[in-house]
Amino acid sequence: MTAIGLEQLPGSAYPAVYTRGIKYGSLWRTFHGQQWPYMPELGGKPSMRIGFSGYAWNDLSNARIEADESLSANGINDQNRWTTQSRGVLRVTPTYNAGDDWFAQGNFEAVVQGDMRADISTGGIATTDDLYVRVGKWNLFDITVGRFQGWEIANHYGMGLDQNTLERLGAVIPNTARRPTDGYGLTYFWDRQNLLTGGYAAHIYPTKYLRGEVLGHIGTGNATTNPYQMDIRPSAIFDMGWVKVKAGYEYGKAIPQDKTKKDRNTKNGWGAAAQFVLDPYVEFGGSFARGYEDVLDDNGSPELTVSNHVQTFGGFLNASPGYEPLVFGFGAFWNSYENLRYNPETGNNDTNDQIQVYGAAQYTLWNQLYLKLVIAHASNKVEDFASDSSYINNSLSGRFRMEILF
Repeated sequence: MTAIGLEQLPGSAYPAVYTRGIKYGSLWRTFHGQQWPYMPELGGKPSMRIGFSGYAWNDLSNARIEADESLSANGINDQNRWTTQSRGVLRVTPTYNAGDDWFAQGNFEAVVQGDMRADISTGGIATTDDLYVRVGKWNLFDITVGRFQGWEIANHYGMGLDQNTLERLGAVIPNTARRPTDGYGLTYFWDRQNLLTGGYAAHIYPTKYLRGEVLGHIGTGNATTNPYQMDIRPSAIFDMGWVKVKAGYEYGKAIPQDKTKKDRNTKNGWGAAAQFVLDPYVEFGGSFARGYEDVLDDNGSPELTVSNHVQTFGGFLNASPGYEPLVFGFGAFWNSYENLRYNPETGNNDTNDQIQVYGAAQYTLWNQLYLKLVIAHASNKVEDFASDSSYINNSLSGRFRMEILF
């Protein structure tokens, strides 16, 4: 008879070979490439463990955007935007330990969210985050296949600029000119892929302080043209607790399944980050990443208005004044976009740059309930040299998040 244990993930499932970060800070909630959830055998016998965990949060956000006066002629004026966003994830992690540290693990995350409209780009509603199978040996290596995120390398923003929030968008006015990069941090092929594209990764852990990942995707990508996509994203993390150094590279291409078509989309980029933890008071870090996208049309000719270079650099600082449930965060990042459309008269390409800064304060109750306030400012500068137009929009935003982890 096989023993099966159902459990809320215990503290030991959140590995910290070396300190991840100051308690309740943003680095503390990042696992820096460690095998997670960590669920080795108990009692020295082969067994099945099924862990439950997850989160739920609600954001109330407001952004006031000052539009450049030159845009008023096109009917684009100052904006006052309010949003409420909510999201919940239930994570179930069955793990079979076969003895001698060999294991097989599944992980699936069911998603519920407040906005039940279909996504504009995909036509669907997100119902799944992670969905993968992993097999290997604890603290030595594993193979992971399915739907999952790659290792976080140069895309850690600290206590603010959370994904899909108004402050992350910055001073961008909907339905206007192209927006700047949404913060490039070796992230072309980092996130979970939709449609019929899956992830395949090999992880190695040669020492306690050195970790490596080779991530790739293969499958059918864009729903409109049905290209097949192949990419690779090797990365490494050196982690001694008080210092963490991360670096990686990525390359991928989307090619139509119809062999007569010549359009192509090729992306590549690199990024690096360094982070420091002076536990339990301060953690800080900086990152830099640069990406390149080259697009060919149906005739195989370069599409210069779409092909582009992007880069993001900046840093964050989190501090706790010796009272663990209270954490303050600060950050500043510069996102830059430049397409390849060249204006011979000016000698310039079109650009779209955005500078974002924020301050955050977070208080945690009962080790589970997070209350966070974020105030952010952004300045978005667009220069469209082909049409001889340029403008600068500015925004000031605020967001209050209530989140429970379990």
